Amino acid sequence: MTFDGRHFRIDLVFYNYILKCFVLIDLKVGDLTHQDLGQMQMYVHYYERELMNEGDNPPIGIVLCADKSESVVKYTLPENETQIFCFKV
Repeated sequence: MTFDGRHFRIDLVFYNYILKCFVLIDLKVGDLTHQDLGQMQMYVHYYERELMNEGDNPPIGIVLCADKSESVVKYTLPENETQIFCFKV
């Protein structure tokens, strides 16, 4: 994706035909930051607004990281978040 001359790259993008939605995966080798979650929010919103087709469900964003703080996740994402998930691997 390119916005205002800046390039952004999602690590993995899939389309799940059973869920009828895009699945966006970002891989982080270090600790999770609030910027990482904000970046995934941008990716999800872009796919919602630009790439979804009629009948699609909203995209799902997954951030896989080496380590994470539950507090960073709790206070960065809305309480009722259903599209963005973060897992320590």
